[in-house]
Amino acid sequence: MAKEVVVTPTAAVNYENITDYLMVKWGISATNNFIDRFDQVLILLSESPGIFPFVDKAKQVQKCLLTKHNILYFTETADVVKILTIFDTRQDPQKLNTIF
Repeated sequence: MAKEVVVTPTAAVNYENITDYLMVKWGISATNNFIDRFDQVLILLSESPGIFPFVDKAKQVQKCLLTKHNILYFTETADVVKILTIFDTRQDPQKLNTIF
């Protein structure tokens, strides 16, 4: 049974920032490619969230490589997958400590 995927406000802002950046710097094609990949990942998360590795087992945080520059972090409960953030891999990884 597929789980509901919930996007947190932080992840929604990250998504908007990424798509805005891609549109300005790389155009409609790159933006559409990102959106298509994001939609594919949402389906995977809904159907099989267990295939992705844990980053923090105590907090039950998992990660999914969205693109080579973006990692999606999420948690899973019995019926919901909650997207915490979309993190740019070129940032300081210490910033993740403030997110989860």
